[in-house]
Amino acid sequence: MQRTTKKKFDIIKIIINIILLVLMILSITKKDNIYYAWYWIMVTIMLISEVYYLLKWNKVGEWNVDKKDSKAIRYSFDGLTTGTLLMIGFIYLGVLGYEFLDKSIKTNTYVIVGVYALFTLSIIFDYLALYSANKDTKELAEKTFKYKK
Repeated sequence: MQRTTKKKFDIIKIIINIILLVLMILSITKKDNIYYAWYWIMVTIMLISEVYYLLKWNKVGEWNVDKKDSKAIRYSFDGLTTGTLLMIGFIYLGVLGYEFLDKSIKTNTYVIVGVYALFTLSIIFDYLALYSANKDTKELAEKTFKYKK
């Protein structure tokens, strides 16, 4: 992914996270149905943007410096990002599924704060996985091509 595209995605994800934080605070303090609805809409947008962001990074083919170590770096990145994406996806689907049994699940303060915290942790783990993969790839390229600054 190009540097400008990555910056745009990072800014969009931060803006969505800030909007989600504001909506979380408003929905907890005001206890109005409109704020709950907007909160869950932003949660959905955040999930979609996270999936799209990881999809864009999945298409990157520049991590193949050599066969063995590049695959290890790639498997580590894919494993961590897949784990975090599945975690937030199952939590999101669990909340939506449990809504059939209990209509007040989406208005529960603990659920709202927990979903926000887990989505934010997911974004942080994805950034860390990306940073680690880029750093390891750079070190591998420097070692392979004997390049030093």
